[in-house]
Order: sequence, then C-alpha cells, then structure tokens
Amino acid sequence: MDDMIGFSVVGIIIACLIYALIKQVIETKHSGSGVGSRMIRKQLVRKNIVMTIALLGILVFYTLNIVSVIASFIPVSNSLTALGTWLSFVVYFYARIVMKPKQVDHSRNLYN
Repeated sequence: MDDMIGFSVVGIIIACLIYALIKQVIETKHSGSGVGSRMIRKQLVRKNIVMTIALLGILVFYTLNIVSVIASFIPVSNSLTALGTWLSFVVYFYARIVMKPKQVDHSRNLYN
C-alpha cells in the first residue's frame, strides 16, 4: 500500500512538471510579441528560454532518477541524476529571480 501511495505522489509530481513545462513553452512563445521596448522583449525572451530549458532538465533528470530506482537494470547513477535535478533547479530559480528585464530610463536618453 505504501508503494502505491509513493508511486502516485511521484506521478503527480511528474504530471505537475509536465504541466508547468507546457505553460512555460506557451509563455516563451508569446513573450516576444509583448508591449514594451525591443530590449525588454529580448531580455524577456532570453529569460523564458533559460527557464524552459531548466524546467525540461528538471523533468528529465527527475524522471531518470525515479526510473533508475524502479528499474535497477538501467545504468544511470542516482547521484548524477540528483545533481542534474538540483543544478536545473538552481538555474531555473536564478532565471526566475535574477534575470529580470532591466528598465531603461528613456527620458534620460532624450537629453543626451
């Protein structure tokens, strides 16, 4: 019974990661056509691409980690997949928090 609960929790986590990846891909597609200056749109597209790749890395490494635990005949190291998952998380949160588009003061550029 405990195995069934564990598998269902892992399945829910993987389903949520797939849903988040689909939403992130859609957001990445539409981020280049937003309102604002060209530089802000370019920075936003770069941020969304990094977030999409990091989220894909989280999904792939987490799934490989779970599959390598379930099926012991797959030659994937758990420490390698765990490191890949954490590195993808760090890149995702870095892009989410630090890579904000920089606001340009257009009034200052008018007088220079």
